[in-house]
Amino acid sequence: FGEGGAFSHLKAYDLIVQAETGLCAITGTQQGPARVGVSVCDISAGMTAHSAILQALYHREVIGKGASIQVSLFDAVADWMNVPVLQHDYGSYQTVRAGVKHPSLAPYGAYRCSDGKDVIFSVQNDREWVNFCELFLKQPELTRALGFADNMERLGHREQLDEIVERRFSKLSSHEAMQELEAAGLAYGRLNEVADISRHPHVRRVEVGTPEGTVETIAPAAIFNSERLSLRPVPALGAHTEAVREEVRAGLGASAVSA
Repeated sequence: FGEGGAFSHLKAYDLIVQAETGLCAITGTQQGPARVGVSVCDISAGMTAHSAILQALYHREVIGKGASIQVSLFDAVADWMNVPVLQHDYGSYQTVRAGVKHPSLAPYGAYRCSDGKDVIFSVQNDREWVNFCELFLKQPELTRALGFADNMERLGHREQLDEIVERRFSKLSSHEAMQELEAAGLAYGRLNEVADISRHPHVRRVEVGTPEGTVETIAPAAIFNSERLSLRPVPALGAHTEAVREEVRAGLGASAVSA
């Protein structure tokens, strides 16, 4: 929770901060809130710290002065909650838990196909809505139908809209559905499991040496100069003990360092 403020004396861990910032409240389904599946608070704090360090280094380069940086799990994720907070404070809009559906766009979510697989797709604007009705649903009359003409109307009639969309998806295999969505110019994706992303053809892998052998991990997101990234091997336990001791001895004197 940081070094100051009313909660600064409290312990904090990822799930606790997810709950305290309201992130859990907007995650999950109508049946109840849920934890985000990865440790987003830990990751967010690290990313925020990295960004702040780069900013401080640039500030030092330009101004000539260093900076003291404070980053907390709470502040990092509270920053990410700005959209639902602003909607609540100034728009009288309450973000709802929508499962694998978008809370403020319709249709945008996952639908079950005839082969039992789920495909997720998005309609982002009026042009895409027309394409979706004409090319995917094969129901051009829906483009201006009462209750469906624009996004706000569709949100108000989401159950009726979902019934129409679900019927169409239920007649198509996931492969057929994705083909037709692509032909309509719509964004789509699969509702994948961890095993699916592990063997995903678009995932970039990088080899990392460990004391137990080489492992393949998903590569960091940034690509520099279109080059394949290489990572240094993971050191064995105690591999750098003597090097660290020598560095400390050089700074403090040999007598100050316990063997």
